[in-house]
Amino acid sequence: MRLRSEREGRGTRDPEAAAASRATLEPRAQSEYGQAPPASRSSSTSVAEPQRPRRSFGRRGRDAGAAAVGSAGAGVIFLARLVMALATLIALLIALAIVLRDVDANASNTIVEGIHEGANFFAGSFTGLISFSGHHPKRAITVDWGIALVVYLLVGALISSLIYRIGRGGVLFERRHRTVPSH
Repeated sequence: MRLRSEREGRGTRDPEAAAASRATLEPRAQSEYGQAPPASRSSSTSVAEPQRPRRSFGRRGRDAGAAAVGSAGAGVIFLARLVMALATLIALLIALAIVLRDVDANASNTIVEGIHEGANFFAGSFTGLISFSGHHPKRAITVDWGIALVVYLLVGALISSLIYRIGRGGVLFERRHRTVPSH
């Protein structure tokens, strides 16, 4: 920020710089067409006014819109990661229930019982999908819940991928449409 004396041209030893500085502070008269009238030709030395950069409000709107789309895209990417994390946690719960069933963990233990109930909630519809000759309930549940585990991972990855692509489009839109700041 410049001092007032510098803005008005006081304190400078260069008379042309002082005149130019005062000229920028004086308001310019405008004609009916919105243009400044030509400078009077009576003075022998004319000092050219420094041109100010033109303000463009459209770029601010463009930056704001691009930033909004980009932040929404980042939120959608976060949602995609959340979906994949949820599918992975469900698959881990099912895998833990399979392992606990195969090692003959104590079914009356509250932790083991809770894990089996949780896995049954998510993989219960897959129970009885494959039947084996003979009586092998452990093997049948292991295979059925293993299929459920794979299905949860594949469907979670597919949904997460689709959501991620939508969010990635928003982030790329922001990068393409934001104006580059001039230095």
